[in-house]
Amino acid sequence: MPQLTAEQTSQLAHSFLVIAQAVGEYRIANINTLSEAQNQQLRSLHWNILNYSDDLFTQSTLLVMNTVQDSLAKIAGLTEELKSSYHQLQNIQKAINVAAAASTLGASIMSKNPAAIAGAIKSAIDAWKA
Repeated sequence: MPQLTAEQTSQLAHSFLVIAQAVGEYRIANINTLSEAQNQQLRSLHWNILNYSDDLFTQSTLLVMNTVQDSLAKIAGLTEELKSSYHQLQNIQKAINVAAAASTLGASIMSKNPAAIAGAIKSAIDAWKA
């Protein structure tokens, strides 16, 4: 079986998240009619599905990172440039834009959203080169 792409893995993660939400909502909506054993079983299944979703989002992020080695090398170069010359920027708006792009990149990585990560990498590089 071929390996899933980052986008496919992200779609699966989202699907599992939607399923987990449905299971959780069902459990809460029917809490008064469920036996204790049924409630525990649904709670356990809900957490299992959420964990699979989280694991898939993590895997998706790892796949993105594996496919953007060139971009990561550019970020490493950008980091070195920023380290040595960011403090010398004369254009305040550029300094703000670069900082905002770096913050967005961090948030994108933490969100585990492959499309957001790829876009944020490009935006960070573009902000510095502008």
